[in-house]
Amino acid sequence: MDLNLIRLFVEIVESRSLSAAARKLDMTRANISQRLKLLERETDAQLLRRSTRSLELTQAGHTLYDCGKRMLEDLCAARASIDSLGQTLSGRVRISVPTGFGRMFIGSKLLEFARAHPGITLDVTFNNRIEDLIASEVDVALRITRTPPLDCVARDICLIDWRLYASPDYMKAHGPVQSPADLQGQTFVASPHPERRVTMTLTHRQDENDVHEITIQSVLQSSDYPFLTEAVAQGLGIGLLPAYIQYAPASQGFVRILPEYRVLGPQNTLYIVTLPNRYPSAATQALIDFLRAEVIALSQTWA
Repeated sequence: MDLNLIRLFVEIVESRSLSAAARKLDMTRANISQRLKLLERETDAQLLRRSTRSLELTQAGHTLYDCGKRMLEDLCAARASIDSLGQTLSGRVRISVPTGFGRMFIGSKLLEFARAHPGITLDVTFNNRIEDLIASEVDVALRITRTPPLDCVARDICLIDWRLYASPDYMKAHGPVQSPADLQGQTFVASPHPERRVTMTLTHRQDENDVHEITIQSVLQSSDYPFLTEAVAQGLGIGLLPAYIQYAPASQGFVRILPEYRVLGPQNTLYIVTLPNRYPSAATQALIDFLRAEVIALSQTWA
């Protein structure tokens, strides 16, 4: 199938009329119409229903437009990647990162990346809730979740290690905690849960048969882990927190509770999420590779 005809068809659909497409492509309307008929003969299908005022895509037209649009985008990205070989990386990459992980760890890594690649413009958003990458105008998103979006490409990078932390003042007033049973009756702060009650599973790191399920009811809930870290620092309770909070200044001096147990947290896998694209720009691919390496290196410290 002639790629030029597909490009012409995409332009007709997006211009919403043959006349508008003809003006944009500096062609006559008759020439546009003739080429459209040629494409319909090649596909053996009617692609558009035409009236004097509007164009309406047929089912075959919708299919060809969607596939053709993706094909042209892939071709454009591939050409940009080839053109950039051997050259300084440049371009714009829009990235969304979770608030806590972003501010405690990834933010400083993005600054390192920006210093190393001054030709790349980073547009960084700190947000826990972005689901639609197209609507949010995001190229790359880091997400900590159990179920990544099905309409995106999700690369699982690592499991998130969850831990129990408390301040020395809290432990002095409410400790000691020497076994999972000692967690009953303690005060907790944690991420939001619809019923406030969360069942934690603790598994001994050296004995997989040593498993305990502990139901907690948090007195303070938030999806902002820097805030929860500050709450733990002020002695408001034991925090069910991700291991990366060690990079928060407020966490210095925290007492780690039952470090011999692995804690199953509310969300346990970090993904790099992108839109389907076989040929991401060189700048986007460089950022993805950089983040993957940095996060994997971080996860290897979660012993």
